[in-house]
Amino acid sequence: MKNNAGFSLLEVIITISLAGAVLAVMSRTIKTGLEVHTFLADKNAAVNWTESVLEAYKNRELISEGVEDSSSEFIRNLEMLENESLPRDYEMTRVEVIPYEKDGIKYDGLYKLKVEVDFKCRNKEHQNEVFSLLQK
Repeated sequence: MKNNAGFSLLEVIITISLAGAVLAVMSRTIKTGLEVHTFLADKNAAVNWTESVLEAYKNRELISEGVEDSSSEFIRNLEMLENESLPRDYEMTRVEVIPYEKDGIKYDGLYKLKVEVDFKCRNKEHQNEVFSLLQK
């Protein structure tokens, strides 16, 4: 009588092949998850920065019409305060304050505030915008 203890070579090869296929799928899933996590972290930082700029403009005493970008002193001061939470590759902040108009009617003392933040994630350009109304 033969001793059949142990595995045949064919069984070992099949097991190793299946384990390799499972590990390949799992590693790809983990890589995708990490990429999504990185993108969402940068997106969240950009959203937080945009909302910070929006709140700073709402609390600003002097509301002036026009467009400001990252070269303005007010935004540079905000950037220094928020330096740690900014995304690594943010490009520019643009703030636009224009009189509010709806259906051709301009509302006196009411302004539309638009804040834009451009940032890069995974070498692609993305933009976050927030709109709000200001009352003078």
